[in-house]
Amino acid sequence: MLNTQSDRLDYREMLSPPMGYKVSFAFGTTYSLDLETLTAMCAIIGLNVEADTELSESPLHMLEAIRRASKKLLVFCQGAQIKVPDKPNKLLPLLESCVCEVNLKNKKSFHPKTWFIHYTSKGMPDRYRLVVLSRNFTFDRSWDVAVRLDSASQGDSALRQEPSTGKAIGGFIRWLIDNTSAYNPDLRKKHKTIEKLIDGFAASSWKPIGREIESIDFIPYGIGQYFNSNLFDDFNKLFVISPFLSKGIMEQFAQRRRPNADCTLITRNSELPKLNGNLLTIFETYVVKDIVVDGEDQVIESGDTQQQDIHAKVYLRTKGEDSELYIGSANASYSAFQGGNVECLFVLRGKQKNLSVEKLKMDLFGTDEKKNPFERVNLSAIPKPDDETETMRMETAIREFCATRKQAVVSDGEPYSVTVKIRPPQTDVRLTLSPLMKPNAQQVSEVMVFPKLGLCDLSEWYEVTAKLRGQEPLRRVIKIPTEGIPTADRDKALYSDVISDRNAFLAYIAFLLSDDYLSAFIESMKKAKGEYRFLNMNYDSPILYERMLKAAANSPDSLRDIREIISMLNAHVVPQDFLRLYEQFEKAVKL
Repeated sequence: MLNTQSDRLDYREMLSPPMGYKVSFAFGTTYSLDLETLTAMCAIIGLNVEADTELSESPLHMLEAIRRASKKLLVFCQGAQIKVPDKPNKLLPLLESCVCEVNLKNKKSFHPKTWFIHYTSKGMPDRYRLVVLSRNFTFDRSWDVAVRLDSASQGDSALRQEPSTGKAIGGFIRWLIDNTSAYNPDLRKKHKTIEKLIDGFAASSWKPIGREIESIDFIPYGIGQYFNSNLFDDFNKLFVISPFLSKGIMEQFAQRRRPNADCTLITRNSELPKLNGNLLTIFETYVVKDIVVDGEDQVIESGDTQQQDIHAKVYLRTKGEDSELYIGSANASYSAFQGGNVECLFVLRGKQKNLSVEKLKMDLFGTDEKKNPFERVNLSAIPKPDDETETMRMETAIREFCATRKQAVVSDGEPYSVTVKIRPPQTDVRLTLSPLMKPNAQQVSEVMVFPKLGLCDLSEWYEVTAKLRGQEPLRRVIKIPTEGIPTADRDKALYSDVISDRNAFLAYIAFLLSDDYLSAFIESMKKAKGEYRFLNMNYDSPILYERMLKAAANSPDSLRDIREIISMLNAHVVPQDFLRLYEQFEKAVKL
């Protein structure tokens, strides 16, 4: 069920299309977002290759991944929770239309972690996939959980759903497009695409996912609609995994236990001060061992250290013969269940004999205490609470800045200037703002002018930094709608910067027409030291010609893609011999 050795999922497996299908459109939700993760995600959505292959380090090949993925990908994230890249990728401006920030009122958070994916195949019925996770779209190494559901075809057996499940799925998707800004044509087009998909996701039946699971339900929180949940009903056994806690929520669970109830909690060491002695007596409480938390330090080579800890949100409650397993984004906290955060939980129901607390303990703890990654909390060694007041002040200042109305305008002519107008939030935290693609930090004021920007420096991505004396600065990326960006010219400049000569162009085309992108990438790396020639060479000409013939017969859209690429590049980059041959294919296929 949740065996850390055998029940593993990775992002490629979760998002890759069924055999014979392709991704038509994918949209996801996350609290925090890493732009480097988003770039790597394009390798999965656009090329169906692992996000951590060497391919993701190649600008030439990632350009094709972004070109393919950016048209059919949208991520909704909490405003002011976009991580600043260690080294901004020059292709990041091409991902502006792939991100929608969500800013809720009254300090509420947008916290769900989901994927909704629509797959298509010529002559075949559409397919849908729903993934509910506890994981954000970052490279964080903490331990998370996920549930993946695939739509059932006509005649397939399907999981039983609650009557409200489809309504809850549709209601959540509708809330997303009703509560985010589509301020440019690309975002409006994607919102309309999502709107057309609502009925498909809401009406889908879902394939079985194991003999333990008899029925399912989807429960969103914080969207203005109530969907029934049994999570806080009385129970005989309860197993909670939650990295963050509120004392009041844990007391509510404790109050609902039946006599002789079995109560277990896994949390982070930093959360223990929130629990009083009574709760720590009621709940058999565990944390991840220090050797596991610190173990990641040994494998990070960049100079930074990454600790791993529990980040999963799991609730397994049993009553009589019945069990319910809740997986998703909601911590055992006031903010998640009563404070108005937007969250998503998926409910898997079955019989206790198949879906039991004992089985979950065995999966997580094992039988060898030395190999058990968790340890029982010593009640006499509860750490003192950390004082995070200053960090929270900086976090709040950035969130308020992100939520306030802002406008940026680009001046005509290169070098460009960008003027940002804003009503700064009232705070004693010092805030600075800078264009992400060309750092030039200025203290936040009502009017800021950023001069001497090149065409490729223009972007809606900005970096905001919060500073308090004696504290490490807090840095985030935000989006500011920016008028006057010559987007077509900017994008052409970015393409030309990557595909800068004939060798790069021919390598790109060979990659674009490939059946196996990873093999094509490896092939191009082997040839990287040589020169690409066309028609008068012994190796590349037959391969390109063969791939163009295959594309003409099986995937004419690939040939249309070539025309799009040619239109984005300087004329001297495209060999005339290739162009003449390509135009013959255009006529033959009647593109």
